[in-house]
Amino acid sequence: MHLLENINICGIKHAGKSSAANALGELLKVSWIDSDDILREEYNYTAGTSLSVREIYRKLGEEGFRKFEAEILRKLWEYDEKGIIALGGGALSNPFLTENDLKNAGMIVCIDVPDRIAFDRIMKKGVPPFLQQAEDPFASFQEMNRERRSFFEKMAHLVIHADGQSSPYSNAEEIIRACEKRWNNKG
Repeated sequence: MHLLENINICGIKHAGKSSAANALGELLKVSWIDSDDILREEYNYTAGTSLSVREIYRKLGEEGFRKFEAEILRKLWEYDEKGIIALGGGALSNPFLTENDLKNAGMIVCIDVPDRIAFDRIMKKGVPPFLQQAEDPFASFQEMNRERRSFFEKMAHLVIHADGQSSPYSNAEEIIRACEKRWNNKG
């Protein structure tokens, strides 16, 4: 399938965005990228470092990180060749993205999983920086997700309510059906 626009997969941290993007790429025979990977590569190339996304976040602080992230997303969305982009958990709620930036993003798909499933996945790598100061990390995670979910659902062209048991391929198949419908209606 030739992509008529970027397919952006959003959702809360550890919702399964990269897994869905990988499955979608395999089914469509199209490459996919993770915006956090591109951010990390760009930052490390420029700074001459080898930091993780978490370390870059700590080093730049929230505002610096979000400004840099917005620059990366603009480049990805403006690129002529369209693809599949797994977005960072907070990418679409980035305050440095303009309404015009978001219009240029392409199709937005939200993968939504229950907070407990996502939180348990996150904790396998330890408490992330954005939750380290929280008295109750899970409650803080839930609060953050309430805000993000509302935003994602308003922006998304498709919301997939995954229960943590659905396969990335079944999610990808649902995305393909939605793309075909969307693109047929545009054509």
